[in-house]
Amino acid sequence: MQHAWSGYRTYAFGKDELQPLTQSSNLRWGNWSISLLDALDTLKLMDMDKEYQEAKQFVRHIDFTKSLDYYDVRVFEMIIRALGGLLGAYELDPDPLLLAKAEEVGQSLARAFDTPTGLPYASIDLGAKTIRGPYRICLAEAGTMQLEYKKLAKLTNNRKYWKMAERVSDVLEAGKRNHQGLYPMDISVLTGQYFESDYSVGAAADSFYEYLLKQYVLEKDPKYRKRYETAVDFIHERLVGQTSSGLTFIGRMSKDGRLIREQEHLACFYPGLLALGAQVLDRPQDLVTAEKLAETCFITYNMTETKLGPERVYFMDNGSNRWGIEFSDSRYILRPETLESLFILYRVTGNRKYQEWSWQIFEAIEKYARVETGGYAAILDVRKTGGDNYEDSMESFFLAETLKYLYLIFAPVDMLPLDKYVFNTEAHPLRVHK
Repeated sequence: MQHAWSGYRTYAFGKDELQPLTQSSNLRWGNWSISLLDALDTLKLMDMDKEYQEAKQFVRHIDFTKSLDYYDVRVFEMIIRALGGLLGAYELDPDPLLLAKAEEVGQSLARAFDTPTGLPYASIDLGAKTIRGPYRICLAEAGTMQLEYKKLAKLTNNRKYWKMAERVSDVLEAGKRNHQGLYPMDISVLTGQYFESDYSVGAAADSFYEYLLKQYVLEKDPKYRKRYETAVDFIHERLVGQTSSGLTFIGRMSKDGRLIREQEHLACFYPGLLALGAQVLDRPQDLVTAEKLAETCFITYNMTETKLGPERVYFMDNGSNRWGIEFSDSRYILRPETLESLFILYRVTGNRKYQEWSWQIFEAIEKYARVETGGYAAILDVRKTGGDNYEDSMESFFLAETLKYLYLIFAPVDMLPLDKYVFNTEAHPLRVHK
């Protein structure tokens, strides 16, 4: 974290992201200093107090009521990164500044929910007098805001945020679906009805399923337990597959019910979700599946020359290697999902192999992604160990998630215990409500 933060502080402090290869920065998130916000609770957790205090004081000067001129703020990303980051920092350091700025973010983004259904627009121009946005929103964008707004409601004692979040959940549940337990990946903001699509726990859907369980963890509302268990059972039946080599994977289901044998790195959060659900809901059968899926996710790392995992793989019964794994996207963009699952599995099982696997991934990141002038860079092809193999990018989730999970898997188990904290989808810790 020190090396990553040093690069950001030197070349990009106060900007959205570090571009480590060119020692420069970008404003791709509308100039909300998103890497700084995403990193706050990681800095605090790791006792980087000097760096944390400097970053926290900078928050005072960010104006969350506006963005770049004619820039459409991506509502989902700002909820999980900006609002989530400020709330997570406040949970570790109850400074009124952090809560005040969190509410400023929450109020700005709440304008996106002024729609006929209460579902948010995917993006909005904060400078416009009348808020309009795309009429179509993906499942993850609509269904990943409840933890943040319910926590904001609790901390500010303002029920309007809770009602806003609950209304979204109710609309998503009420939309007509062909499969009980599975949700199409796109829904209309205007009508609350789903568009026909494939079904997935990867991009555009992933964190919706995550928040079904985590809303139950946060508040113990039994309806979210029921929705989660119904979803998990159907996912196990229709999206989880096995290869002839014995690997268990999680793919997609086509509109006509076929299993598509492609697995995204994003879907490697799912073993951790299953493990958490197994512990919280006493579902031991889910832990068995979680461990098998996590092993497959790790194998996609372990089989490459760099020991880093690709963005997407496809499972073939007669592939070019003993696992039958072919790469459909060979980039590694510093993603956290496999490490997230290994962290949760270690906490749930105590099995030290998950620490060993995590350490191997850490060493690979250090060897192949570290940029000597500061920061870490995405890898273009995990099968190549030399040459020009970098992308000039260090996304904020590397600071918020990847490095945090690496730290926590080796930290004492009473640091952010899973029965007292729930992590939002950007790894920001929120205290469970009493």
